[in-house]
Amino acid sequence: MTIPLKYSFRSLLTRRVSTALITLGIALVVFIFISMIATARSMKRAIMHTGSEQNVIIKNKAVPAVEFGLLSEDVLNVIKYLPGIARNSRNMPLVSPELYNRKFIKFGEQDKVIWLRIRGITPAAFEVYPQVAVVQGRLPCRGEVMIGKEVAVKFGTTFALGDTLQVGKENHRISGIFESEGSTFEGEIWMDKEDMKADFDMHGLSQVTVKIESPALKAAFIQDLNHNLRLPAADAVGEKEYFASEAQSSTFVLIMGIIIAVLMALGAIFGGMNLMYMTIAARTREIGTLRTLGFSRSHILVSLMAESVIIALLGGIAGGLLSIIVNGYSLELFEVAFSITIAPATLLLGLMVSLLIGIGGGLLPGMNASRMKIVEALRHV
Repeated sequence: MTIPLKYSFRSLLTRRVSTALITLGIALVVFIFISMIATARSMKRAIMHTGSEQNVIIKNKAVPAVEFGLLSEDVLNVIKYLPGIARNSRNMPLVSPELYNRKFIKFGEQDKVIWLRIRGITPAAFEVYPQVAVVQGRLPCRGEVMIGKEVAVKFGTTFALGDTLQVGKENHRISGIFESEGSTFEGEIWMDKEDMKADFDMHGLSQVTVKIESPALKAAFIQDLNHNLRLPAADAVGEKEYFASEAQSSTFVLIMGIIIAVLMALGAIFGGMNLMYMTIAARTREIGTLRTLGFSRSHILVSLMAESVIIALLGGIAGGLLSIIVNGYSLELFEVAFSITIAPATLLLGLMVSLLIGIGGGLLPGMNASRMKIVEALRHV
């Protein structure tokens, strides 16, 4: 025969305070673990959703990223005539000259400040980036801006379409809100390239994004451009590859999250072990009585392990429920704007972590208790 499971539940209820404290500790560990894993995965997903296999970014070869240097606008006269570039229905090359910058933007009546990325574009951008779609309002004209969905979330209820936003030297009317299939573009402000040139005193181009006829031509197109004598300052890289290099930052977040979770989990395990040792010390005669009634050492071990696992699972469930509050939270890390998504698989992973904490915290105390000699246990006062 085995010790009934209700015995384990009743035993936990007699130690309400200590049980609640350990459960709370495990819940906190699981909450942080799930939040960190979800943050890293959501960040990586946003980065990997940015860019197309058919797009190539052309930037200044002297800088590692587009925001750190400019190309001469004269490069457009060479780039738009290169072979392999796709064309639209009007037989125009799909070439998007752009400016890019970052700035602290004030918004709201209390002048809250937020660090945002700003992209100066031409109408060609919407053909090069077909995933960008206006979901509220309309496309911007001169003197206007449109904001990404993640920017709108950050602004909250402090703005409305038609409000003005000081992006550079001048105020610009907000004409619309756009989405881009979850890419990092949703964390940007888009405005007319000429407006941005005047507002930020930027003379040149941060990048030129071109859409080529086929992904199969990408490698040859990049090689030819990088060896083009008429473009000595230009460096071409696939758009997917350019943004994939930023995905390394999400790996850093993931590693840090795992390290923090492991350290906290070890603390929870030792806390659980301490609780179980204290419990066993107070129940020595009870354990001796159970042995006298015919319950074996393995029955005692299983019963004590069940108590530890129950506490851990309760903490895991509580931590999972608590983590739901960050689901959909808009965040920006390493210049990448995204919304945190708590996937079912991440919740399950958090529950498994709590289970491991329960097993780790209950195994050694349970083994020690099961090895007690019956006579010595009954004599314990």
